[in-house]
Amino acid sequence: MEMKRMIDIVREAKKVEEKAEKDYKKLLKKLDKPEYADLRGLILRLAIDTAFHKHLMEALEKAYDEAVELVEEYAVEKPNDDFALIPGVPTMVMPLGFGPIGARIPPEEIIEEYLKDFPTEVVLPGTDEKLIEILKRYAEEEDEMRKLYDELSRRAFHPVVRELVKELKRNEEQHESLVKGLVEKYSKD
Repeated sequence: MEMKRMIDIVREAKKVEEKAEKDYKKLLKKLDKPEYADLRGLILRLAIDTAFHKHLMEALEKAYDEAVELVEEYAVEKPNDDFALIPGVPTMVMPLGFGPIGARIPPEEIIEEYLKDFPTEVVLPGTDEKLIEILKRYAEEEDEMRKLYDELSRRAFHPVVRELVKELKRNEEQHESLVKGLVEKYSKD
């Protein structure tokens, strides 16, 4: 049995959420008598949750599509490029005669590899001050995002959103740590 890709499961979940949302709305229209007040409250909560879930799946689908575009543009070897990004392997300069790496590795697999772990050893070619300044700015942006997600995690009213935002905050902390580490390692000051 072939294992489903993450995006296939996301798309299936979105379809189920869309169907459930329609079903809940249909039932809510029928539950217009006072004796159905409790059931109506429950179904309304389910419909609200379903709306959140559906839109989260839509966002995941859109993010995935954008990630594929990024991989195709920046990680798959192009005929005129002299290097290839191979997940799990330090970036290497490859001879052009080696062949198109991207032709053998589907973008979905590259994305999956990139998302498994953060690169721990990043090597910069020298101490380009302009690049260091850009990285410092990125570190500030990561810090700002982390703070915003922290605030949002304390104010989010929906449990799914609250947990998602907590993980976003944790992810931004990782980003910030990695970028600040590079800045510290390569800064002259």
